[in-house]
Amino acid sequence: MLFHPRILARPCAECRQWLFDDEHRRVLRLGQPVARPPGSPTPCWKCPKQSPARSRSLERDLGKIGAAVDLYFRIRGTSGGCLSDAERGDPLVHRATAIIETLVRRAELEQTARMVCNLLTKRGGP
Repeated sequence: MLFHPRILARPCAECRQWLFDDEHRRVLRLGQPVARPPGSPTPCWKCPKQSPARSRSLERDLGKIGAAVDLYFRIRGTSGGCLSDAERGDPLVHRATAIIETLVRRAELEQTARMVCNLLTKRGGP
């Protein structure tokens, strides 16, 4: 959800039907989406879902994953003030938010590293 929200929200059936660019947007020609040619392989090898079989469980749980991510950001934004007493003591909430915190920290570190690299190579400045 954090790293690939556009891909995770797209069912595998869409990749089988349409072509997508490197930014995960539908390829358009003359303003119309371009259909995937019959028999051409889908880009499962570069998708975080990895395969249609694995995707089914992700798509089934996408609402729950989204709710957990939303809760994490509400907790972060309110320093935990938004939690009920039951949520404060719920081990599932603790586990889910710890996993999400790990991913968020990784994303923030990667973003910081990219910014430093851009500054050092003068690609990020005037």
